[in-house]
Amino acid sequence: MEMDSSEVQEVEKHEEIDPDLSDSNTEESEEKILNETSISAFDMILKSLWNIRVFLSTLLMDYVQEANQSLTNDESVPLQDILRIFLLNNLNLTHPLEENGVSKLFLNILELIPRWNSHFELNEVAKTICIRCKTDMAYSGERSYGIIINANSLRVFKSAFKDFTLENIIKAIRINVKMLCDKEGCGKRNYVDTMISNLPSGFIVALQWENNETDKEIFDTASVLATEIDISDIYRYEGDSAFTKYRLVSMVWSHGDLYDCVAYENDRWVRHFCSEMEVIGDWDGVLSIFQELHIRPEILFFENAMPRDQMYSEQGSED
Repeated sequence: MEMDSSEVQEVEKHEEIDPDLSDSNTEESEEKILNETSISAFDMILKSLWNIRVFLSTLLMDYVQEANQSLTNDESVPLQDILRIFLLNNLNLTHPLEENGVSKLFLNILELIPRWNSHFELNEVAKTICIRCKTDMAYSGERSYGIIINANSLRVFKSAFKDFTLENIIKAIRINVKMLCDKEGCGKRNYVDTMISNLPSGFIVALQWENNETDKEIFDTASVLATEIDISDIYRYEGDSAFTKYRLVSMVWSHGDLYDCVAYENDRWVRHFCSEMEVIGDWDGVLSIFQELHIRPEILFFENAMPRDQMYSEQGSED
């Protein structure tokens, strides 16, 4: 549809009065897109968490009931909606996601549910013996809720060590980070042995991307991922539990400006995007989607493979 000459003159008149009008509209549009991106990541994190068994335990039920008292008196409101309202009221999602934005957003969510932190918390202790001065060193690590690794490193290590499993590659990446000897006059860098004494209910692997990877590099990196890992192959575990294996239950990946969740539900993988759901099937189907849609997985949620009845029994003994 074309404008007549009078309409064109009217537009030009407005542009003379407010030359920044178009720029202002563009900024508002960008702000809206950024906000939608943050909301999309937030919703897919919640969708991922809802597939972890411990998240549906009495711990969450009690917490939501407390939050519900200040949010709504309608008992028919689903738990998911109650939790979402509570978190949205306490999170700032108007700004764009920064580097490692999804994993940082997940940590912000954990901070708002403090009684759930322990289900992801790892108590790490790094130890080494300096190969130069033979000094023993041990450092208690900062509070950790999982591992953040460079996505490209997965691909590089896999190409160098073709028989390595995902946990072997993660351990190799972590070992490659050396510790500086703190004895005066030494300063030698040494390989580190990291130990843990507890097994969290959930274990997180977050991937850092450079945003300039080719489609092939993205797929080659994603194909390194696995549906099961043994945490004792990543850390030296000093506890006495036999359940050191973790199963992938869900993940959040970026797809353009929005985010999707892929979760293992009813013995098959499904994809959640916006308010829709698509049945994928087996893990090979997930890998096919990585290749077809050029998707970057950003955060993977694993849960301990401990049998359900024993998990709830141990939770009860902790309360």
